[in-house]
Amino acid sequence: MQYRRLAEAYARIESTSGLLEKTEVFSSLLREAEPAEVSPVIALTMGKLHPDWMGAPEIGVAEKMAIQVVATAASVAETIVREKLRRTGDIGAAAEELLSQAAQGTLSEEETTVSFVYGTLDAASKASGQGSGKEKIAKLVGLVSSTTPLEAKYILRTVTGDLRLGMGDMIIVDSLAAAYVGDKSASEEIERAFNVCSDLAYVADLLARRGIEAVRSVKTEVGTPIRMMAAKKLSSSSEILERLHHKALVEFKYDGERVQIHKNGNQIVLFSRRQERITDQYPDVVELVRKSVRANRCVIEGECVAIDLTTGKMRPFQELMRRRRKTDIDTMKDSVPVALFFFDILYLEDKDVTELPMLERRSLLEKVVKTSDRVSLTNGELIDDPDRLDEFFKGALDRGVEGIIAKAIHKESSYQAGSRSWLWVKMKPSYQGLSDALDLVVVGAIYGRGKRTGVYGAILASVYDPDSDTYPTACKIGTGFTEEMLTEFKQRLEKHVVERRHPKVLADIKADVWFDPQVVIEVIGDQITGSPTHPAGRGRIRIGGLAVRFPRFTGRWRDDKAPTQATTVDDLVDMFESQRGR
Repeated sequence: MQYRRLAEAYARIESTSGLLEKTEVFSSLLREAEPAEVSPVIALTMGKLHPDWMGAPEIGVAEKMAIQVVATAASVAETIVREKLRRTGDIGAAAEELLSQAAQGTLSEEETTVSFVYGTLDAASKASGQGSGKEKIAKLVGLVSSTTPLEAKYILRTVTGDLRLGMGDMIIVDSLAAAYVGDKSASEEIERAFNVCSDLAYVADLLARRGIEAVRSVKTEVGTPIRMMAAKKLSSSSEILERLHHKALVEFKYDGERVQIHKNGNQIVLFSRRQERITDQYPDVVELVRKSVRANRCVIEGECVAIDLTTGKMRPFQELMRRRRKTDIDTMKDSVPVALFFFDILYLEDKDVTELPMLERRSLLEKVVKTSDRVSLTNGELIDDPDRLDEFFKGALDRGVEGIIAKAIHKESSYQAGSRSWLWVKMKPSYQGLSDALDLVVVGAIYGRGKRTGVYGAILASVYDPDSDTYPTACKIGTGFTEEMLTEFKQRLEKHVVERRHPKVLADIKADVWFDPQVVIEVIGDQITGSPTHPAGRGRIRIGGLAVRFPRFTGRWRDDKAPTQATTVDDLVDMFESQRGR
């Protein structure tokens, strides 16, 4: 397949707002591709040459380097590229326009296939050492110079991290189902395989080469992270039990970092919620697992919590996150020691156990884990009475944990990888009207005045919309900041500053500074209200958009969460409708 065909499909997808139309265009493209080409097509469309968990280099080109590439390929001064970029706000559009005007000769247009583009970008990403920047620029210039202006537009967008197609992972999943099964009936099976192996390009390759039966055969494997199951939120104990068939396993919800642990003999790998390898940050956790987990091969999940070894009390989440930001691991593991609380098992010896009911998995976990002063299972209890659930919740808060999580125990209470379902429901302290805190993505800031001169006076924050892969704003936070918080905001966000609003950010408010949507913070508020100025939820409710009323930053930076794992538009709509008793 010529890359030009992919670029033409991208242009059609970008020009339509309907999700069904986007799916139809992309599924038609997939039908044209050779089976061997489907994996690179999916990888390029997702903007990831390799899954995060592999730890392989990604292309990741900064705006400054992209300007150099366009200037060289179009034979113009960098100042001209910057001016075009300032006017269009899109390096891809700037490249298309300048290359259309340039009298460039194509070097080897017939070789510009999808596989060639993928291979060139992969090779450029692996450039390292002295002179690697020049090598990367040379490869990209060679690639861009051998393509049409339209192709160059999407190559530049790909390498700078935003294709601007307005379609999330599920549209790709639906397109694969439509292309290779005939309709979207197989979407659930494709999504399940993706959730289990965390590599959609691999699943697409299996589907294209060997059909849906091969996709159904994808199972949990030690060493490959499973996309973590998440919980819904409720604030009423009676409603929680009603949702969970009137009886549940209720556990403490600890204020730590969730880890997925893969053990294969003496080899132990830790994955974060973001599917990053964090083994090196927690050598003490590796030793705890080695001593306490009696299985030879297994995948288990738990909460890693900072503790005070003298008092035995748990320390705040932010102290634990210091370990993720430091390079002196040996010092940090001594100054911020941890304890492990296991709560689930997904694989044991040679068997995937995710389909087993919750209590059966808990029983297996009890047999596998040897408890100690720093390793145990989560504190849990079977509860069928709302009053007892309230007592358990109060006891959990008295013990210093952040809340509880109630889990279904009926025969269909499997571990649903990658889903946020009503099989797990969490409850935290009420925040003056909101039943739980929100995890929002920082997308912009307004400069401070008076005492706040030199720092940000207010922060613009968004939820995530997985359908369109965008970040519509939900609040502007301007109160409750300490001087230390304001200083930390400036320090943390500086490296994410972009010259103009990121194309994935949807905002009606004008910010003084815009950020790449990467940083997630915890926010509380009084309630969710209708809003004429924030686009979150617009088109899903009749009153316009939704916003958090009287939002405040809790001081908690969610370094453990990717922006795509933030509170979603659907979560916000659910909270709004719950407030109205619907």
